[in-house]
Amino acid sequence: MIWDWNKANIALLVSFLFFLVSLYLHLQVYESFWVDGIMTVSEAALIGGVADWFAVTALFRRPLGFPYHTAILPRRRNQLIQAIVVMVQKEFFSRRKLFHHLEKIHLIPMMQAYLRKEETERGLTGTVLHFIRASLLRKRNRMITAYLSDRFRNILLREDPADLLARFDNMSQMHGWDRQALSRISVFLASEISREETRISIRDALGRLEYEKLGDGFLSRLLEVTNTVNLDEGAELIQRHTRHILDELSRDGTPLQENALALMHVCLADLRRDDQLLCLARELQQRIADELPIEEMLIGLLQGMRTHFQSDLKRDVDPIVEHMPTFYAHLQDILHVEYQHMINLIESRPILRKIITKVLYDILARSALHAQILVGIIVGNVLSRLTDDELNCLIYDKVEEDLLWIRVNGSLVGGCIGLLLFLGSNLFL
Repeated sequence: MIWDWNKANIALLVSFLFFLVSLYLHLQVYESFWVDGIMTVSEAALIGGVADWFAVTALFRRPLGFPYHTAILPRRRNQLIQAIVVMVQKEFFSRRKLFHHLEKIHLIPMMQAYLRKEETERGLTGTVLHFIRASLLRKRNRMITAYLSDRFRNILLREDPADLLARFDNMSQMHGWDRQALSRISVFLASEISREETRISIRDALGRLEYEKLGDGFLSRLLEVTNTVNLDEGAELIQRHTRHILDELSRDGTPLQENALALMHVCLADLRRDDQLLCLARELQQRIADELPIEEMLIGLLQGMRTHFQSDLKRDVDPIVEHMPTFYAHLQDILHVEYQHMINLIESRPILRKIITKVLYDILARSALHAQILVGIIVGNVLSRLTDDELNCLIYDKVEEDLLWIRVNGSLVGGCIGLLLFLGSNLFL
């Protein structure tokens, strides 16, 4: 590194050769002005060059094995590394410089431009969907099951029975569920009333009614003998008229059906004002919320979904798209609407932009300050792993030209001082 044939070593060698030549001439030619001058100048140049060579070499190693205050960089490597670390942290990554550069960054316009990109929206919504998919694939979803079960129970307990009946009444009228239910019930009852077993039951009921009214006396026997009251005909007549009424109820738009529907809605309105019924409904509501195994049902549901999802993932198929395409489409629509709503809020709310800017600057400042410490640690670790020779080469290669000129200047300055001393000693003495 230092003993290469460079300009400093050449200057030192030239000074040494001039000194040898002048010494030879001094020994051969006694008391010559020019010979004494050349010898004095070459001697001073040689001394200055050797002195600077010793000084420069002492920075990196021990010149000629001299042990005192030499090899300064290897001996002081820890202090040097610490000084470099501090310089990097305090000068290149100082708080003032970091904050000065951060203040020049316009974060909100950059963030808005970034959020408006379609790939950004796809990436963020894809992250949300991946989170939902990963949540469903967890083995233990205690938090999800507990949250959903609490929500279901709260929904059950929050519903007012009177409001629930009112909504049911309105929805049944709006969608025609009341008319459909009445028609189906009427058709079912008409089919049941037409059966032979129903006719026999009616006849037996008429017989018991006759016995209760008339007993087993003379009048009953007289009616039976004269066939004044025919129970079979009465049962058939009742059966036929009941079937006719039920047919009227099952046909849409008949007066009987309209009256029955109006009466049904009046009954529902009366039920909404019945305090005893509402109290019973609330007790039933509380009991269902307490005893219904909602959490166990959700655990079983999530376990089944996880099994199907895992089998789909093995086939490289998205389980949500595979099993719940409608839910997936609605979820994408919801995420798209909410994403656009978020962008609109950022663009239309100055206060929100100020809050976001403050948070972003705070995050960047904390990250930059953390990077300041991290850079110092990295620099310290890298320099600590260098050997003494590698550290010397690292520093010497950066200042080699200046160190060589220091040595060359030593020979030149030494020669000039020798010349001045020679001229002064001969002119003034």
